[in-house]
Amino acid sequence: MKYENIVKCQFSTKTEREMHFHQDIEILYVLDGSLEVEYEDGTHFLNTDQFILVNSNVRHAYHTEGELLLGSLFIDYTMLTEIFGGEHLFFWCNSAEERSESYDKMRYYIRQIFNYYQTTEGQGIALKNSIYYQLIYLITTDFIVKKGMKQYDSLRGIQDERMNEIMSYIMSNYREPITLKGLADRLYLSHTYLSKYIKQNFGMSFLKLLNNIRLEHAVSDLLYTDKTVIKIAMENGFPNQAGFNNAFREIYHCTPAEYRMEMLEKREKSEQPENSEQIMERVEQYLTYNLISSPESGDSTVRELEIDVTKKELTERNWCKLINVGTASELLRFDVREHIKYLVEMLHFEYVRFWNLLSDDVMIEIKERNTRYNFKIIDQIFDFLMEIGVKPHVELGFKGREYVVGRVERKMLSLDIRSQISLIGKNRGFLEELIKHLVRRYGISEVERWHFELEQNAVIQEKVEIESYFEAFDAVADIFRTYAPGVKLGGAGFSMNYIAEELPSILRKWKKRRQQPDFISIYSYPYLLKEHLLDAERNPYSPDESYLYHQVQRIKEILVEEDFPTKELYVTEWSSTLSNRNCLNDGCYKSAYIVKNLIQNYGQADMIGYWSATDIFAERIDSEALLFGGCGLITRDGIRKPAYFAFEHLNNLEKYYYGKGQYSLVSGNGKDLFYICCHNYKHFNFRYYSLNEDEIEEEQQPRLYADNESIQLSFRLKNVNDGIYQIKVFSVNQENGNVQNEWKKLDYFNDLSVKEIEYLKMTCQPKLTIRKAEAVDHVLVVETKLTAQEIQGIVISEMP
Repeated sequence: MKYENIVKCQFSTKTEREMHFHQDIEILYVLDGSLEVEYEDGTHFLNTDQFILVNSNVRHAYHTEGELLLGSLFIDYTMLTEIFGGEHLFFWCNSAEERSESYDKMRYYIRQIFNYYQTTEGQGIALKNSIYYQLIYLITTDFIVKKGMKQYDSLRGIQDERMNEIMSYIMSNYREPITLKGLADRLYLSHTYLSKYIKQNFGMSFLKLLNNIRLEHAVSDLLYTDKTVIKIAMENGFPNQAGFNNAFREIYHCTPAEYRMEMLEKREKSEQPENSEQIMERVEQYLTYNLISSPESGDSTVRELEIDVTKKELTERNWCKLINVGTASELLRFDVREHIKYLVEMLHFEYVRFWNLLSDDVMIEIKERNTRYNFKIIDQIFDFLMEIGVKPHVELGFKGREYVVGRVERKMLSLDIRSQISLIGKNRGFLEELIKHLVRRYGISEVERWHFELEQNAVIQEKVEIESYFEAFDAVADIFRTYAPGVKLGGAGFSMNYIAEELPSILRKWKKRRQQPDFISIYSYPYLLKEHLLDAERNPYSPDESYLYHQVQRIKEILVEEDFPTKELYVTEWSSTLSNRNCLNDGCYKSAYIVKNLIQNYGQADMIGYWSATDIFAERIDSEALLFGGCGLITRDGIRKPAYFAFEHLNNLEKYYYGKGQYSLVSGNGKDLFYICCHNYKHFNFRYYSLNEDEIEEEQQPRLYADNESIQLSFRLKNVNDGIYQIKVFSVNQENGNVQNEWKKLDYFNDLSVKEIEYLKMTCQPKLTIRKAEAVDHVLVVETKLTAQEIQGIVISEMP
């Protein structure tokens, strides 16, 4: 790209800079501290978050008495004038002396450039360059000063048009062997006249002026690069090192090498060099704790959705049919039971999915021979589920506990479960005793409402050979269907991120088996399980913003292509991450992620089972903090997380579905009541992929997203009754319903009392606002605004 490097960025803590000038336009932005900027014709004062634009070739200096963190943007003036057909451009931009919407936009773009300055990978580079040009468009549109305007002459630095032409030519060509005669010919002047003109107006000869400009650039190379002196001389237009030394000595009274050594010693004793590691750490810290939102704009794009409320169908609720709990033995714990009871009561889950039923933990020792068992403990598990009115979804396989990890690592790919699953097919006698016992205890009609699943592999473990899997599935189906013909049996827990190519052949083989599944199950965790990423210890997270949707669509296509008899599709596990040490699980990102995906996948699968119900599942010796990044909807102390409110908002949908858009889903009762669930989900930027999931800090989160801009949604409901409507908005955002933010207010204190935990339970509530709107000509317009990662539930009811 020709103009890829049109903007450069520099950070400094230097408290003083002598009078100087350069061809590039410079924007000085005070990140921390204050600054006095001196022009030849006046002085300007900047405080924190204020900025000023210095035009090309304008002499300027700055200094401050206190500490300073300064960010500078340099816009390549040669490139800029090329883009504008050679026109010389001048600007007035000083946020300390003026305020407007344009300055808010300018501040936003500058801070975005600071955010992405160190980006070195494809997607980030593209984003960074797009922001460069948004900034340039803004300054050339809103801050340009043209001839005739009162500020024009004061901004040019060099007043005379011919002087400006001379400086521009030298600035653009100082690296080349330019001569006085060549410049005179370009200006259609005699070289004698031009020599006198330069002496008279610049106070020095042409050669001295040229050498001064060359020295300005050479000094920068001496200080901030490790290039040799001879290379610096040649790259900045000096014919040889001797000429460079002579010109340098005349101005600085020492050789370039001596100057470099002297400045290096001074720097080590006092100030840090521009863009040093220490300065960049300060910049990172500053940007993390001083986020800037997109400027308010009266002409910002509004996302509109038009809904005809006469067109309706029954609302499908595939998200609340299934929730994952953990191992069977965890359902024996009192605290887990309390959490499940609460979630079933409040969020109306129909099935609770658990695994490792055939394990020592519940007194079942399954072996090739001499399998021993005692059903007393599993009776306690099923009794509890019957008591709270929820049905079991039993995963019969052997799922390890490797999900509770900080990050996805290579070692997870080498776990072998083949010999274990083969044990199921070799224990037909035990399987018969198990299903007979369940039917006797709970009745055939009850057991036939249950689900039994057999996964082929545990998401990130090595795949079981498909023939071994078929043998195990056939054994289970033969026996279970004998004693409970209507029971639902399915599998195989496909993880589409690496099984997709093999799936058609697997389904073709399955169709030939004597036992067919009642449902096909898949798992969805957005990872690219590529060995080179894991070997490099890179976060293998998929950049696909619609990962779940694309997986569901792909398997549906394959099922149709293969004419597979099973029509029901269950997503039995899904989440944004496998890690239970990722702080994004605790905050508003997760609630927006859930709402976005469930709206996008509305009606696309028969069940979508979230991973997982409670953080208790993820407790280990390293989880002593109040929040530790678990995937649960509620914390181990029973505090509702933003993820919980995502399900609550969706569950409040009314009986009839009217339609949906990218950000929302609209429902109603068929008469005078409407409910809208909406979100402002923000996907990750390049920064997320460079971090390990368990190393993300709470304060870093907003810097991991593509943007943090608010959106405005406008809903146009047609064919409603005319009149006044009450509009209630329940909002979950950074400030409301966010346990992560409430914990921050308590200084992340961990040793909380029971009373303090109860306080958090009460304070973690959505924010409620109420207003009115009028429907005219049978059209009701409802507008709302959502901050980044905010979700809203909007209740609209006709007033009597």
